[in-house]
Amino acid sequence: MALITTINMDKELSKFLDSEFLERSEALLIHGEGAKKSHLKQNHGKTYTFTKRDPKQVATTALTEGENPPESGKSSGQVTAELKTYGDWEKISSLFKETSIDKGQQETIEVLAQQAAETIDALIRNALHAGATTMFANGKAALSALTNDDVLTLKEVKKAKRDLKKRNAKTYGDGYYIGKIGPDTAYNLMNDGAWIEAQKYTGRKELYKGEIGTIAGVRFLECSSNQKTEQAGSVTVYSNFIHGQQAFGTIALEGINETKLIIKNPDKHDTSNALNMFSTAGWKAEAFASAVLDPKWIINIKTGAKD
Repeated sequence: MALITTINMDKELSKFLDSEFLERSEALLIHGEGAKKSHLKQNHGKTYTFTKRDPKQVATTALTEGENPPESGKSSGQVTAELKTYGDWEKISSLFKETSIDKGQQETIEVLAQQAAETIDALIRNALHAGATTMFANGKAALSALTNDDVLTLKEVKKAKRDLKKRNAKTYGDGYYIGKIGPDTAYNLMNDGAWIEAQKYTGRKELYKGEIGTIAGVRFLECSSNQKTEQAGSVTVYSNFIHGQQAFGTIALEGINETKLIIKNPDKHDTSNALNMFSTAGWKAEAFASAVLDPKWIINIKTGAKD
């Protein structure tokens, strides 16, 4: 998440609040890890088109001496995504600003940063949920058949990994797939003896945001409160994503930072705030979209969870 701040205030305070917003928001952008990041040129509309080449069939027919074979041609698929704007803001009263230690802004910025990050993260999560290939735990045939006992296990992870490999989903550069789960399903998976906690990795390995550990060749990230859930009667059903490279993408406008913090202090030309009774603080994601590029390369294991 990039950042610009538009404000009328002391430069040192501006720099401090910028840093607070960036630190708080970056840490919560979990679902976007491993995305193919693209940019749409300005003044080229709001729709971005991803083009993905389809694999070629093996060529097992021997060539005829002195002759070229017929051209096999090429095929590709396209996925489109429309960029949209998101944001929110609030007022900071002049009384609160003048009586609080930090002029009432640090806590406000922290709350707005969390909201901004969770919003973008939820947009990506929803795109993954809508586009991924679904697999139900314990071989269940439908969402309604799941129970709290159908938890995320090593077996389910191995099944998803097997399916990704059969569909030629590429691992990331280190040879691992990426998994995204929440605290409840992480709790069940971490009880398996094969689980390796992130802080116990051998050798140097740069961690993804939210990375908690690995099992069966999948590096898992914990999405805290932003895990996608559904209800099947009294059972809460959790979405657990495992994917390879280029399974999904995010798009922003070229030359435009994805998310910016905007703080405005009273201005003498602002007739809507005649008595300078408030400042405003908010954030705006100028143009953002996310889309699944290949459903075969991302699997949503739907499970229950239990203590």
